[in-house]
Amino acid sequence: MDPLATTENLQRERFAELLNRPGPPDLVEGALLVAACEYPDLDLDREKSRISEIGAEAARRIAGLANRDNPFARLEVIRSYLFEELGFHGNAGDYEDPRNSFLNQVMDRRTGIPLTLSIIFVETCRAAGFESRGIALPGHFIARVDLDDRTILVDPFGGGRVLTQEDCRALVVRSTGRPSLFRPGVLDGASTVEILTRLLRNLKRIYLSREDYRRALAVVEMLQIATSGEPMETRDRGILMSHLGQVEEAISDLESYMRNRPSAPDLESIRGRLDWLRQKSPNPTQNSP
Repeated sequence: MDPLATTENLQRERFAELLNRPGPPDLVEGALLVAACEYPDLDLDREKSRISEIGAEAARRIAGLANRDNPFARLEVIRSYLFEELGFHGNAGDYEDPRNSFLNQVMDRRTGIPLTLSIIFVETCRAAGFESRGIALPGHFIARVDLDDRTILVDPFGGGRVLTQEDCRALVVRSTGRPSLFRPGVLDGASTVEILTRLLRNLKRIYLSREDYRRALAVVEMLQIATSGEPMETRDRGILMSHLGQVEEAISDLESYMRNRPSAPDLESIRGRLDWLRQKSPNPTQNSP
């Protein structure tokens, strides 16, 4: 077997095992397993320790505050440490660089997309004793921190600036052009699986735009795990398999999609691709759904 395929299979198995553990999955470990598909020699324990050390240092600094009973003073310690002293910042100049989505590269380069910067911010806040979680706004990703009886919304991509609900609405409009996509309920926060799914879909979009079908396929196969076999991911795997010349696998996936989505709006397009694939197949006994 291709050594690369063997490594990707191992990462998928570890990813599935992580998501199937009792309780909420470890967000950092999940994001690092995504990165490990691109960096097969990645030392997950070392990378987790690097992030933990940042959180531990933030906690030490907060413990030394004269006014550490003030939650806003504690939050300011985290903001200034991460975004000023360590220099984490949004990569607005090269947003589509895949390295922005790999947590190890974000740690090395101190730059990333809203989602990966939010993961580091959330983990640092948790290490410092705050309740924190990621928020998957349409078109942008932010974080929330619960300070005693109030919630603070923070934009790690914007240097840790504090946001109002109207700021969040404006971010959605700026990113998507569609004010109707903003719903206040999204500010409750996203689950770990939702965050990992969004991270994978960011990578999938980038790889498809580059016609890098092999890497896109590896991402889609992890998405199938994160989404519990979502038919659209099966469809996309079939399309990618066809691009990569894996005809039988492509036919199997596309037939599965048609069986599970008999009223899908792209049915005719998929049927046309299937007809073309069957003409190329050495196994003419494939049945049309």
